[in-house]
Amino acid sequence: MPDVITGNGRIVLDGDGVVDDVFYSLTISDEPGKVVAEGSISGSEDLLRKVKKAQQATLALEDGPPLALKCVGGRNGVRWVKAIRE
Repeated sequence: MPDVITGNGRIVLDGDGVVDDVFYSLTISDEPGKVVAEGSISGSEDLLRKVKKAQQATLALEDGPPLALKCVGGRNGVRWVKAIRE
């Protein structure tokens, strides 16, 4: 059974500071490589559009290190993301 982490985190866009809080649900990757976890983030549609358009989006986890995010789909307040090791 894969490890899943959930919680409330903060999104930082392009190094400009905290933008807003989101809920995350991420499955930790078993495979070696840059992708640490995959899953979803939920928040306001306006914020999630900004996350998709940002050159650099970072998710500060509730308990854990900040992770770079790459959007891979979603809509209506949910985005599918990959958390990437920098």
